Amino acid sequence: MHDLAVARDAIERWFRAGLVAVDPAVAVHRALAFDPISGVLSVNGDTVLLTGTLEVVAIGKAAAPMARAACDVCGDRVSGGIVITKDGHLTERLPASLETFEASHPIPDGRGVRAASRAIERVSRLGAGDVVIALISGGGSALFEAPVEPLTLQDMAQTTDALLRAGAPIQDLNAVRTPLSRVKGGGFRACAPNATFITLILSDVLSNDASVIASGPTVPRQAHASRSLDILRQHDLIDRVPPIVVDVLTAQSSIPLAEAVTTSDIVEVIADNATAIAGIAEAIRHDGLRPLTIWEKREGEASALGSAWVDACERAPEQVDVILGGGEATVTVRGDGVGGRNTEFALAAGIALAAQHAEWIVASLATDGQDALTGVAGAIADPSTVVRAEQAGLHPVAALRDNDSLAVFTVAGGIVNTGPTGTNVNDCYIGLRRSALGRLEP
Repeated sequence: MHDLAVARDAIERWFRAGLVAVDPAVAVHRALAFDPISGVLSVNGDTVLLTGTLEVVAIGKAAAPMARAACDVCGDRVSGGIVITKDGHLTERLPASLETFEASHPIPDGRGVRAASRAIERVSRLGAGDVVIALISGGGSALFEAPVEPLTLQDMAQTTDALLRAGAPIQDLNAVRTPLSRVKGGGFRACAPNATFITLILSDVLSNDASVIASGPTVPRQAHASRSLDILRQHDLIDRVPPIVVDVLTAQSSIPLAEAVTTSDIVEVIADNATAIAGIAEAIRHDGLRPLTIWEKREGEASALGSAWVDACERAPEQVDVILGGGEATVTVRGDGVGGRNTEFALAAGIALAAQHAEWIVASLATDGQDALTGVAGAIADPSTVVRAEQAGLHPVAALRDNDSLAVFTVAGGIVNTGPTGTNVNDCYIGLRRSALGRLEP
């Protein structure tokens, strides 16, 4: 067990290095600068002259640290603003000029609707010469909501829940929700047509598509409502979402998308999954081991990916000590257990490790520290995870079938619990060759 403890300590240390690389405040400081003498805001070389009001609007799981960093950069030139984040994520000491809201994720609630209404009210007063620094991070789709009439919040919540249970990826989820909302797909941006928006994005979408991240509140949507109906059909959900949702999407399908309007807006992705993986790789090299990134932007069913990851470990070149990957799996809920995409990935990997007698240690970890509703970041599996679970009276294969992965790691060990990290750039996959553990000894 000693070498397993060494491995787990190393993996958690490397993961935290990856989190530092995508720290929201650091990313904002890296991208944003303000010259108080000239009044020029600059974002990675692009500039905006500030002649009027400067508002900060931060939406998502990383909203608080991003807002704090923007206020640090711009100082008292910030007139005010609003911060909307997930429950438990409002841990920053923020300027009194910023209104703060917590709301539910991944299912939207009334607090998110009230926060969105207040944000709309604030920016609707802005005009030419005014600037909004919009700070967008993962989770914004659920946290920032304003249903189009005659939809209710309950309609939105039921639709979100149905898509999640069907294992729909985030792109599909947001494509369906966007035309149902007054703020998604550039709807929020349209509330202040004469102002300039600087949008800084911490990406939780593998494509880094700004119109998809948090459903693009400041970026005009590209997909037609007919695409949303196609997605519901693809997941066999036409008859499982509220009928009014289908009615609204059908009505919108006959309305052409508005043409994009050229503005002086700036939209920048300032950190993403690749940034986190690079930070992990650097930490591994610092420990004297040799990493290799083999997966990028990987998607699919968590249980299938976990098994495929072990196959990838077994095929890794002999000179490689650690393999790395990034992506975001989905889980099709078939049982009534407790788990998330990362614990399910790790459980499937643990079963494969035992079946193949593979001498690797595997981790699947969520960079936001919140793997679905588990409350943990994910888990680390090793070749004896299955044996320890069985000795405790659990059957891992049955648990996987019942989506009960958290229970296995609770008794077998391997849970990684970081708490909310304040960032969110998808998930990180790590495979550590067991024979390399000797070089990690103190």
